[in-house]
Amino acid sequence: MKKKLTSLGLAVVAGAMLVAGCGSSSSGNSTGNSSGGTSNAASTSGNTTSSASSSGGQKVIGVTLMTLTNPYFATMGRALKKYGAQHNFKVVVEGANMSQSQMLQQVDSFIEQHVAAVIMAPPDASAAVSAVTALNKANIPVFTIDTNVDTTALKSAGGKIVEFVGSNNFQAGVIAGQEMAQYLNDKGDIGIVDFKTAQSVQTRDKGFFSVIDKYPGIKVVSDLNGEGSTPGGLKAASEMLAANPNIKAIFDINGPSGLGAVQAIKAANKVGKVAVIGLSGSQAAVQAVGNNSVFKFGAMQEPGLESQVEMNNIANYLAGKQVPPQVLTKIIKIDKQDAAKYASIAYH
Repeated sequence: MKKKLTSLGLAVVAGAMLVAGCGSSSSGNSTGNSSGGTSNAASTSGNTTSSASSSGGQKVIGVTLMTLTNPYFATMGRALKKYGAQHNFKVVVEGANMSQSQMLQQVDSFIEQHVAAVIMAPPDASAAVSAVTALNKANIPVFTIDTNVDTTALKSAGGKIVEFVGSNNFQAGVIAGQEMAQYLNDKGDIGIVDFKTAQSVQTRDKGFFSVIDKYPGIKVVSDLNGEGSTPGGLKAASEMLAANPNIKAIFDINGPSGLGAVQAIKAANKVGKVAVIGLSGSQAAVQAVGNNSVFKFGAMQEPGLESQVEMNNIANYLAGKQVPPQVLTKIIKIDKQDAAKYASIAYH
C-alpha cells in the first residue's frame, strides 16, 4: 500500500494545480455554505463501517498537519490532543513539513494502522485528493481542518470528506483588504507574500481581492510565494522590495510570513515607508501590531477553537450522529488599540 499511495501522490503533485474557490463569509461556530464551491464537503453521517484500531481501549485518531514548525499548527496539534483526550481518543499528530509526499506517507501509515478517523490540513489542496480517496477505499472517515482539499477535484475523483472545520478565511481576506484600503487612502502599490497551493490561502486571497478590486488606485505589483514561513516571507518580501521600490504595503497570508516581511522591511530601512497588513494571530504578530511600527493591522484565527469543534464532531460522527459538512469559526480584527486585549488568546 505504501509504495502505491506514495507514487500516486507524487504523480499528482507533479500535475497541474487546480484552483479552489472561496469560502463562506458567515462567521461564528455555525455551518456555512461555500461562496464559490470550495468547501461543499460531502456529508457522511451515521455509523462508520471502519474497524478502527484502538490503543488500550481508546480509538486512535490520525492527524497530519502541513507543518508543526508554524506555531499556528503546533497550537492546533496540542489542542487536538487535548480535546481528543476528553473523548477518550488517542490522537497521533504528525507534521508534513510542507511536503505533500510526506503527508501521503503519513496517511499511508494511518491506513496500515486502520485508525478510527483521519484529520488532514494539506499543504497542497489538489495533491491531497489522492490521499482522501485512498482513505475512502480503506473505509476510514476523513475530516479536514483549517485548509481543505480541492473539493472540485475530489468530486471528480469520486472521493468524499465528512467535514471541513476552518476559520472563515474569506472574511479574513475581506478584513485585510478593508484595512489595506484604509491605510493607503485607496491608492498605492502593494505586494503579496502568498502561498497559493493551500486552499485556505486561495480563499483568503479571494476575500482580499473582493475588496481591493474596488479600488483602481491600489495596484498589486508583486505576488511572490512566501511558503507560509518566516524565512520564506523574509525572502519574498526582500525580493519584491528590491524590485519595486514604490511598494507602500505588503499583504501577508499568515503570521509567520508577515513577521518575515517585517524583517525584510527593517533590513531595507523602510520602517515608516512600508506597512504589513494581513493575518496576525500569533503572539509575536499581535505584539507587532500593538507596536505598530511596521505591522499595522491584522486578522486573527483561533486554531484551538477549530480543534475543539473538529474533535467534538468526530466524536459525534463515530457515535452514529449526524455532523455538518462545514463549520467556519470567527475571525477577530486586530489593530493597535486592541492588540493587548487579544494577546492572551493568540497562538504561540
